[in-house]
Amino acid sequence: MMYEKRLHPASIVFQFFRSLKDAALGFLPVLFIIFNSGASWYEFAGVGLLLVILLVFSIVKWFRFSYVVTGEELQIKQGIFVRRERRISKHRIQSIDLTQTLLHRIFGLTKVQIETAGSDENVDASLAAVTFEEGERVSGNLKHKGERTEEDYEKVYPEEVMSYSRLALTGATSDNAIIIFGLLWLLFSQANQIIPEQMYEDATRWLFSLAVQFLIFLVLISVLIVWGAGILWTMVKYANFTITRYETELYMRYGLIEKRQRTIPVNRIQAVIVKENIIRQLLGLCYVYVEVAGGVNGGKMEGSTVYLLPLLKKNDVPDFLNKYLPEYYRDKPGMKRPPLRSLPYYIWGSLLVSLTSVIVVSLTVPAWVLLPVAALVLFPGWGVIRWRTSGISFDETYLNLQYRKVSRETVTLKRARLQAFEKKDTWLYRKQGLATIDAAILNNAQGRHFVVPALWEEHVAKASETFSKVPGIHKKIE
Repeated sequence: MMYEKRLHPASIVFQFFRSLKDAALGFLPVLFIIFNSGASWYEFAGVGLLLVILLVFSIVKWFRFSYVVTGEELQIKQGIFVRRERRISKHRIQSIDLTQTLLHRIFGLTKVQIETAGSDENVDASLAAVTFEEGERVSGNLKHKGERTEEDYEKVYPEEVMSYSRLALTGATSDNAIIIFGLLWLLFSQANQIIPEQMYEDATRWLFSLAVQFLIFLVLISVLIVWGAGILWTMVKYANFTITRYETELYMRYGLIEKRQRTIPVNRIQAVIVKENIIRQLLGLCYVYVEVAGGVNGGKMEGSTVYLLPLLKKNDVPDFLNKYLPEYYRDKPGMKRPPLRSLPYYIWGSLLVSLTSVIVVSLTVPAWVLLPVAALVLFPGWGVIRWRTSGISFDETYLNLQYRKVSRETVTLKRARLQAFEKKDTWLYRKQGLATIDAAILNNAQGRHFVVPALWEEHVAKASETFSKVPGIHKKIE
């Protein structure tokens, strides 16, 4: 007989803070007015009463939540006034993730997040706080759909652990430092609006009185601090990153402060993408991520984009895929590049962005207009780089696309996973024998499109003929 279980009592604390955060959004303006106008004792009492109500609500919600794992399903009963009972068959469960935030780790707990088929977060479930041993027991019972044999326990599965040196290199070549620099620049540009004018002028005068060498030293120190912070953040987030391939799923563990365990069913992977930013491309490095069907944007699940390995040598990608994801393995697919006649379209796209920037900046901040003007010179070169990057390759099973917005991305799509395929052209494109390809996959409610413009029309037409034969695919030719 299976007995109903409750969450760990510490989940009352989690629920209380969650309710407090939700209530704060509505009560902050009221509290601001109260304290600005001079709060009296009964107003403080009102705040205290609100906290007591939220605490009682959290206790009752914990008491009214129970679950039980049977041989075939997970049963959950919850609800304060309206009692609801949910039954989730283990055969419908797609993935089970264990997450430990800092608060979970203090209490020795974990959160069990269960994702079912489909992308509706309302049919998924979570156990907000159970002991780590209980979380692993629930995960093991729900993931296993049959009796395990002795061979299952003895079988050795492919596994890779990222060293801290590789994680440091990951952080050193990531885009985080660029983002931090941008935020620092924005803060500095608005400093005169935040800091009192006299203090701002005194600080500026003092800085300009320093030796140029010392100013350069300060800039270099600032750069190193920001860069080091990005490296440290990456090492903390992905500490002990481990990926394991089982028969039908990929399993990942990582995190120092917030520990995560993620399970990715292979049959839900829709695309494999190899991404290289400019720094990593120069160093021959990249990272690999996948798009997974059923991720919920803004919902309880983490999302549809999942990193398989944060850093990898580009030359090692075929071996990595052959070992961990042979379903998407392709060795040197041989990209067909766009013709020279398509180059003006790539340059024009970049020039259009620059011209728009010049117009907007000249109307809003004329003093900064030289920046987009300089981009008018640089962006055509970027258009040439984008043109040299683009390409298409396909056979009866796979479609490979390569393109660049900022980073270079190489996408591998399986024929059976395509949701839509469009061959787009215009009168001018048709006259020059060009066409744009737009391939779509299912990753969440919106899906994701991969677009490569101005390729040879014959290549896109051949791909369209090949992949439009997939049952249920939507093909559109303009």
